[in-house]
Amino acid sequence: MSRRTLLTVVCVVILLAGLLTIPSVPVLGPAPALAATELSFLSVARGEPRRQAPLAAIADFEKANPGVKVVLSEIPFDQFFQKAAIALSSGSGIDVFDVDSPLVASYGHQGALLPLDKYYTKENVDDIIKSEREIATYKGKMISAPMGSTSVGLFVNTDLFKAAGLKVPGTDPKERLTWDQVVELAKKVQVDKSGTKIPDVWGFAIQQYDRPYMMLPLIVSSGAGDLSPDGTTVSGFLNSPAAIEAARWYGETFNQHKISPREQVPNLFYTGKLAMYLAPSYEANTLKSQYPNVNWVVVPHPSFKKAVTPTGAWHVGVFAGTKHPDLAVALLKAYTDPEAAKRNYKIMNYMPVRESTFKAFPETFNVAPNNLFYSEIVRTAVPRPRTPAYREYEDLLRQAFANIRQGADAAKEMNAAAEKINAQIARYK
Repeated sequence: MSRRTLLTVVCVVILLAGLLTIPSVPVLGPAPALAATELSFLSVARGEPRRQAPLAAIADFEKANPGVKVVLSEIPFDQFFQKAAIALSSGSGIDVFDVDSPLVASYGHQGALLPLDKYYTKENVDDIIKSEREIATYKGKMISAPMGSTSVGLFVNTDLFKAAGLKVPGTDPKERLTWDQVVELAKKVQVDKSGTKIPDVWGFAIQQYDRPYMMLPLIVSSGAGDLSPDGTTVSGFLNSPAAIEAARWYGETFNQHKISPREQVPNLFYTGKLAMYLAPSYEANTLKSQYPNVNWVVVPHPSFKKAVTPTGAWHVGVFAGTKHPDLAVALLKAYTDPEAAKRNYKIMNYMPVRESTFKAFPETFNVAPNNLFYSEIVRTAVPRPRTPAYREYEDLLRQAFANIRQGADAAKEMNAAAEKINAQIARYK
């Protein structure tokens, strides 16, 4: 036997002996477990009870996927977009995240959202209402999943109308007021006993009085557009004669007719100091739960030439760079698929985004005011413009409307805004 062979045999014997011998020093504690797969979910901090909806989805997902842990980060709204931008630019630390619906195109342009089409059946997609399907689609691909939506109506204090000897406007969409009729009613119902610049009762106010969410329907309702069909310009749309006339009407409510406060005054409608309040659908829940002594109805969103209402709220997306795309999509679907959507509605009270959710609650959506909001969502809702430059678009248009509210010339402001917005859109070509 050679020396090399002999050494090999000795080593094998020693190894076998070591395996068969009970170690003299005991092993303390269990053997370390394999590390679980982790998914990072970046969400807007919604507080109770709304945060229970994502928590329930996470619980369902983790039960269906043993060994996978979801780390939920709840970020305050005013910090959320910056946190999301940092996470996306770093390429790590995020798998699933909340997506503000008008930013879907922006994230799509960045390539930040994973296409979802292969994960969805036609039946599942068709269950999503049309306006939300449009919002979720960028360059022909579905890149986000709608979680909740909104609508807007004109809340009317019925006691104030009766005190002024006025007929309360009708709630049927066939009785939709024009914006000029709103002005005339506001003048009649407004009360100024002291003769000061601050009426005892204001005639009309808009909840989000400079945000495109509630301003753009004025423009689109007038027959104008908010963006060219190819998405390259707002010239001839935001600053068309019809758009300028709508913006001028808006300015006149504050400066000529003086039926609206120039600066927002909290709780006017809640305290009986405002007759007509253009506000999102969720205000109905606030009034019912917190202000039961206010008597009100919701009438259809007024119009110029055609009925147009706002829509859109939160979607959910999967980061295109996730290391676990199938699991991340499974988490997204645990939060947004049909059964989860019904639970979300009960917990969060957002307007639904699925036909199956509307049908599941006939006791809610067959009666006022939610039957009206449902009708508007499926018939008159128009999404905000789908452009990668939406953040800049919104900031510039908000400034234009703020200036008009303070008395600036509508034509000058809309033309200036269009020029600046075009410059921002050009950056994304």
